[in-house]
Amino acid sequence: MIPRYRLLWLVLSLAILCAACGPGNTVRLIPPPALSGQSLPAPNAPSICVVNFEDGRSDEYSVGVRRDGSAFTTNQNVSEWISRALADELARDGLRVTYAVSVAQARSGNPDYLVTGRVDNVWLKEDGRLQLTSSMRVNLALANRKGRIWSETCNSSETKAGLPSKGWADDLLLSTLKDLIKPIAQKIVQTVNKK
Repeated sequence: MIPRYRLLWLVLSLAILCAACGPGNTVRLIPPPALSGQSLPAPNAPSICVVNFEDGRSDEYSVGVRRDGSAFTTNQNVSEWISRALADELARDGLRVTYAVSVAQARSGNPDYLVTGRVDNVWLKEDGRLQLTSSMRVNLALANRKGRIWSETCNSSETKAGLPSKGWADDLLLSTLKDLIKPIAQKIVQTVNKK
């Protein structure tokens, strides 16, 4: 039998250790895994240019709130993170993809299609000691040389429960990003293939 004071000391030590391993306030925006083993696009595959999305959020460095009221922040460019991830996903799907920082730069390459967008929401919320929620919302448009052919608001959200770790928030945002861009890429590919 463990004496009470030792048991109390052990529980307190574990609580401090778990608190130290929890997510910090700075969140890293991890890119999806690099393209590997992908097949080259077909010679007749349409060309598509993803333009760096606008950031429609009020604070481009704030990505959430902790239980104590402090902010989750990032020093990386959120809109570039999302738009580059979409460009990579479209390349995985066999399209000839380029990336541009502006519509003017994109048009100078004369692609068959342009993807533009606005990031409206990227948010983490620490719901409890053992639970974290993330959400993302992006407004997208696909245009060909004649004009806009598709636009949609796309959302994704996830909740992660368990023992917090240092990369907990980073991993949750990456998972939410993947859930956001995969269906977007599929819709774009389907729309392009119908034309």
